[in-house]
Amino acid sequence: MADKKKDPAPHDDIMKELEQFDKKYAESVTPPPGDDPVAIRISEDEMKVYVTVIPPLDATVEVTKETVVGEMKKVGVVHGIDDEAINDIFTYGSFNVEVLAAKGTPPSDGTSATIEYKFDSSGDQKIELKTDEHGNVDHKAMNMIKSVEEGAVLAIKIPSIPGAEGMTCTGKKLPAKSGRDVALVAGENARMSDDGLQVFSTTSGQPLLKDNKVSVSSVYEVKGDVDYKTGNVNFKGTVVVAGNVMSDFVVEATDDIEIRGNIDKAFIKAGGDVRINGGLYGNGEGKISAGGSVTIRSIESGIIDANRNIVIQQSSRNSILMAGEDIMLVNPKGSITGGKAACGHHYDLANLGSPSFTETVVEVGVNPKIKQVFDDLNKKLEDNKVQIEKVANNIKTIKSRGENASDKEKELMKKLVPAYHALKAAIDADGAKVNFLREKMNKLSAGRCKVRGKTFPGVKIMTSNASMAVRTEINHSSFYEQNEQVIVGPY
Repeated sequence: MADKKKDPAPHDDIMKELEQFDKKYAESVTPPPGDDPVAIRISEDEMKVYVTVIPPLDATVEVTKETVVGEMKKVGVVHGIDDEAINDIFTYGSFNVEVLAAKGTPPSDGTSATIEYKFDSSGDQKIELKTDEHGNVDHKAMNMIKSVEEGAVLAIKIPSIPGAEGMTCTGKKLPAKSGRDVALVAGENARMSDDGLQVFSTTSGQPLLKDNKVSVSSVYEVKGDVDYKTGNVNFKGTVVVAGNVMSDFVVEATDDIEIRGNIDKAFIKAGGDVRINGGLYGNGEGKISAGGSVTIRSIESGIIDANRNIVIQQSSRNSILMAGEDIMLVNPKGSITGGKAACGHHYDLANLGSPSFTETVVEVGVNPKIKQVFDDLNKKLEDNKVQIEKVANNIKTIKSRGENASDKEKELMKKLVPAYHALKAAIDADGAKVNFLREKMNKLSAGRCKVRGKTFPGVKIMTSNASMAVRTEINHSSFYEQNEQVIVGPY
């Protein structure tokens, strides 16, 4: 049965904020005028002006288009007045309805400078792991260290472009945001072009974006094992170990680490990715820590802490796995058995647990409760957009006939035009709410644990608000949180 937390996090707060947002929006709408024949509402940012006109039969004085424009100018509206929209009020009877009568001109922002890197500047090299029909991986085919030759172009700067200012309905100038400049700086083993728009390599090696400088790092290679012959390794750059890392030794690098053998009860720490052709046999203490991703054949009683992804080619037993993003297990015969695994986003595993019911804990992410509200609002918004397009097309068709429009069509316009303005107001309101919720939802995340093969009893799935103990074998499935319960779905 799912365990429930007392405080289900930001969802309730978001719903309360939406309520307040909705109330504030409703209160800002101007009611039909009382004694005054014309009511004017200027939006908070002064980019929209709405007018509401009392029907002629209810007015104590004659109201015309000129009256409306004059009243608008009295309150300071001097830019973006929509004569056609004001004419429509009197021609088609859009009375006691807010009509958008003026729109400001938004500034056209400049384009920021950008830098085109000729290498993967994220520091996360993506490896495509291919297995044969038996689930084996050809580790010899993995080109793990990327390099460039001397003289190679590493980065190109595209300069910024200036923008154009705008104006509010009340005549205030809106300065355009200038295109932000971006510094292109050559670091170690790199040089700038004469015009400052390109960076070239001055040596062969690994290109990096380090401290916002484009650099080329040389690679330190250990020809054999890391043991008493070499001592601990601490290198500013990339380290390649041709052999094994023996117990109690340390290998540290500011960038990537590649180890072509195995790791015993040792400590490996990299600022970038760690790639191990062999396995980690940690005896409960051996640890790999990576600022990027970890790719490894197998783990036995070890600890892996990766800021991004963990990719396991065969299996993990009785280990602790922690990934900021995803955990993947490639070999169809492999499994994560025993220990604990936690990741920020998703799992994609071959098998989970073991036939001997080994206790295995897997932590998965959260599922936002406000998604349904967002979907309903978004559907209403899209339906209204379809409807307003139909209404607008009908209005356009009848208007194009001018004096040739039939009496029936002219009568129809008295329904179509007010309907258009009502739909426009609804679209503005719902659009604001959808944008509000989208911003909030983007700050939440949902996790899913996908298992291509079998999930065995002894596995415990945990989420932010629920947990589930697997009691019977489950095939080809996925686990995720829904309504504060762990749901078992198809892979």
